[in-house]
Formats: sequence, structure tokens, C-alpha cells
Amino acid sequence: MISPVPEMESLLRGKTVEGPVSARIRIDGREYINFFGSGYLALSNVPEIREAVQKRLAEGMPFSRTVSSILQSVDPLFDATERAAAIACGTETSVYFSSGYLIGIIALASLSPPPDVLLVDESAHYSLKDAATLSRLPCFEFSHCEIESLQNLLRREVRARQVPVVLTDGVFATRGRVPPLAEYAAALAPYDGRILIDESHAFGTVGAQGRGAGEYCGVESLAATGSTLSKAYCAQGAFVGCSSATAARLRWLPQVRGACAGSPLSAAAATASLQYVAKHPELRTQLRTLSDYLRARLRGIGLEAMASPAPIVAFRLSTRQEMLGLQRRLFSEGLHIQYSTYIGAGPEGTLRCAVFADHTRSDIDLLLESLARL
Repeated sequence: MISPVPEMESLLRGKTVEGPVSARIRIDGREYINFFGSGYLALSNVPEIREAVQKRLAEGMPFSRTVSSILQSVDPLFDATERAAAIACGTETSVYFSSGYLIGIIALASLSPPPDVLLVDESAHYSLKDAATLSRLPCFEFSHCEIESLQNLLRREVRARQVPVVLTDGVFATRGRVPPLAEYAAALAPYDGRILIDESHAFGTVGAQGRGAGEYCGVESLAATGSTLSKAYCAQGAFVGCSSATAARLRWLPQVRGACAGSPLSAAAATASLQYVAKHPELRTQLRTLSDYLRARLRGIGLEAMASPAPIVAFRLSTRQEMLGLQRRLFSEGLHIQYSTYIGAGPEGTLRCAVFADHTRSDIDLLLESLARL
């Protein structure tokens, strides 16, 4: 029996939202300082990126592409995106596809040897849980980011010569938590196990080179990873970084060959964004500095904010009604933060602030002053 989905509280219901999701957003014609959503590197209005896409359009780029990679033809638009993504994630090549929801399915298929048992964080994204179900492999959930729970499952459910794989987000979308991947790797080592990481909220923002939580925790050699391009890079589509041999195999998957290649517009925007960030690593440094500043100042006014390298800063008040009330009062003052009941928010929900690279310290100070006063 499918459980009913609780109705989401939204200040935006029925309102018109204009502009890219970044530090400034227009809601019903009024400008707000925005801490809602993703698009962390704030690339949507970068002239260089917009001009690159407009140039492609002027050259006759189609709005959609139905040719699949199964034909083994060369498509300059998508090939360019896959090269740029491979450079960004430090792999030989990558496979680009239309939606991040397919990351789990495609990344699982990239593993060699194939897994025998899947161990999934209870707060993992829906797409990873769906991928585990579709795999038809034995699948077990462990407590959120709890190494002891994972170790107990390994001892109890993994038999001799079976290969276990842990499925987890690199950064959990609601609270910004990075799982203890190094501890997972140590627990999996006696079993020759692997980790599959959905880096969607970490890619471009976490790690010295922005490759994600696998890089940040030093477990890239044990990990299969994939990422959407919509969270930090303000584009669409997703990719799995891999070797050329693995890419050739993945392109025969039904999920890759049975779908359209994706939007050429999105691929062109993704390529331009990936290339721009490669030339401007200071964006990541600026984003981390602003995120750390917000966390430290929240603690300074008595609010608990989880330590994390991610541009997601969440905190809670005692009750759901208190959090909704605070969100509404901030909104009336031109500040937009999120009350979230998404995965990992807990029974009462949580207040979630996204930090964007085009925020200023003055924006964050204004939010903190209002929080302290309210």
C-alpha cells in the first residue's frame, strides 16, 4: 500500500516566480534576497555562458535530439559535454543522459564486478532507492550516516564471496550532511565492497577540485559516482564519469539507448558552465567562505547548524509552527528561506538555507540580523 504524501507547505503557491534561482529572485513582481533552492554557483546570468548557448542556436542547434548513442555516431554537442564533465570529475570519459533520476541505475551498471548485495542509507534520494529496487538484488537499509548500523548489516547479510555496494548521497539535499565515506570504505574493505555516490548536491561545490564528497573524503578509488548538472551548474541533464570501456558498455543500457539523447540546449549550457567553472575556481572558494560564515554566525545567535563543506545550511526550531511562522515573517521582510519536509528533514521538518556564489556578506548579515531579532 502506498503511503499518502503529506501536502507540502509553500509560500509560493499561486505566486509567479521569475528569474534564475540565485541570490535574487522576483516573486509576484517583488525582489527577494533568496536562500531557497539550488543552482549554487549562480551561473544562469553569466554573459559568457548565455552567449555560448546563443551562438549555438544561431548556428542551427536543434531544440531536441532523438538520435541515440546506440548508433555510435559522433554528436559534437553531446561529445563536448561528456569531455567537459570528464575533465571536471577527473575520469577518462563520461556518459551524458537526460535526467539525474537515472544516476543510480546507470552507475550501478558501471560497477565491475557487479554487486551482489545493496546497502542503502535510509535517507538516500528516492532515485537511489528506486534504482536498488529495479536491480532486483537483495537490498537493505542502514540508519542515516551510522557506521555501526552499516557494519551490522555487513556482518548479518553479506555472505562469503558476495560483493556489497553502499548507495548514498554525497551531500544530503535537505541538511547538507556529508556521510562518513572513509568509514564506509574501511568497513567495506574486507568484503572488496564499493560505494555508489550520487554527487548531485556536491559536484562543483565540495572537494578541493569540486569533484564531490568522494574527493573530499578521499574514497574516489572505491567509488562509482554520477551527478546531475542542475544543482551547481545551472544546466540540465546528468552524467556518470567512467573509463572509455565502461562508457561503451553503458551506452547499450536500455536506460541510455532507449531514451532520447537529451536536450541539445541543456548540453550546450552544461558544456559552457563546466568550462567556465574550470576557468574560475574562485567561485567555489567564495561559495565555501560564505557558507562557513553563515554557519558560524547562526551558531553565534544560538541556532544549531551542522558542520559541512556544502552550500546547504539547515537549522530547526522547536516546532513546525514556529518554523513556518519564522519563514513567513522573513518573507514579509523580503527574505526567502525554505521550510522543508523533504528526505531527512525529520518529523517536524527543518529550515533550509541555500547559499549562492552571487550572495554578498551583506545579504547574509541581513538574514542573520532578522533571525536574531525575530
